[in-house]
This record gives sequence, structure tokens and C-alpha cells, in this order.
Amino acid sequence: MRSENIFMEIIKRYKKFILVGILIFITGWIAGYLVFLNNPDMALRESSLFSGIEKKFTFFENLSTPGRVVFLFLNNILVAVLSIFLGSILGLFPIIAAFINGFTVGVISGSIIETEGAGYLLAGLVPHGIFELPAIFISIGMGLKLGYLILSTIISILLGRSTKDEEFRIFLRDMKQAFKLIIVLLAIGAIIEVLITPLCIKIAGG
Repeated sequence: MRSENIFMEIIKRYKKFILVGILIFITGWIAGYLVFLNNPDMALRESSLFSGIEKKFTFFENLSTPGRVVFLFLNNILVAVLSIFLGSILGLFPIIAAFINGFTVGVISGSIIETEGAGYLLAGLVPHGIFELPAIFISIGMGLKLGYLILSTIISILLGRSTKDEEFRIFLRDMKQAFKLIIVLLAIGAIIEVLITPLCIKIAGG
């Protein structure tokens, strides 16, 4: 079976969990955007979350071009890996990760739309986002599936029912293939974010 078919099969198999991750992300985005609209100072200045982002941005700005690509790639890989493997804690981490990432994008979106406009926002998000977001959503979906399998196994053991051993075996096989796809998407996304996205922002900003 060709790799493209394997990846499409993985996406089809876990689409329900991926969609749940997307819905949580969108919920976080809306929440972040509304928080910004109601109290932009609180959202941007008083949040420790955005204080950490500002420190990362300062560090990022001082890196060379290859260093920026590696930094973005490793940062996103870390989120993806944690979303999958910490999904074992009943799926809690991927849920939190999806909401916080959505919330962060929502607040930043509100700030950029207010100061620069929607076109500027799209130029800064779309070029690399079309690669990075699917990778993150796939990892969140896989993490949610793992949490579901572990929870259902615990319940089956408590009720004396048969466990989902075959589903676990399929999941482990799929995880190896999914991780290859995630690595490729995040690598492309990091390169585009460093080399292409700034040019798109410059064009959008006039």
C-alpha cells in the first residue's frame, strides 16, 4: 500500500477524534478572541501565558535562519509528541493543548485584526498553518484515541468484559505511520514560517 493511502486511511480512521480536537481548538479560539475584545489589556499584558510567548519570541528573533527553522520544528514536535503520549492520561492533555493553542491564536488574532486588519492576520497564519495545523490536529486526535482506549480498557476490566487488545495493536501501528506524516508536515511548516510567511506579511502590510 502506498504511503499516501496509509496516511489517508489513518485520517479516516481517527477522523472523529481529530474533529473533536478541531472543535476544542475553535472553542478556545472563540474564547480567546472574546476575552481580547472585552479586555485586551488583561489578555495581552497580565497573562503569564503571553509573557512566556514574548520571551520565546525574543529568543527566536536572535536566532539565525536555520536556527529559527529548527526551533519552530522542535517546539511543534514537542507539542505533537506530548499530545499523543500524554493522551494516556484519559485524553486530558490533548484537550488542554487544543484549547490553549486555540485560545492563544484567538487573542493574537484579535490583536492583529484590530491593529493591522484581517488580511495581515491571514498572511501571517495561512502559509505555514496549512501544514502545521493538520499535523497538530492529527496528534491531538491520536492522543484522544489513546485516552479513549485506556479509559475503555479500565472500564472493561472493572466490568469483567473483554479489552480492546486488537484496537491497541492497530493504534500502535498507525501511530508509527502518523508520526512520519506529522514530522514531514511540521518540517515543511517550519521552513515556510521562516522563509515564506514573513514575505507574505510584508506584502499584506504594504
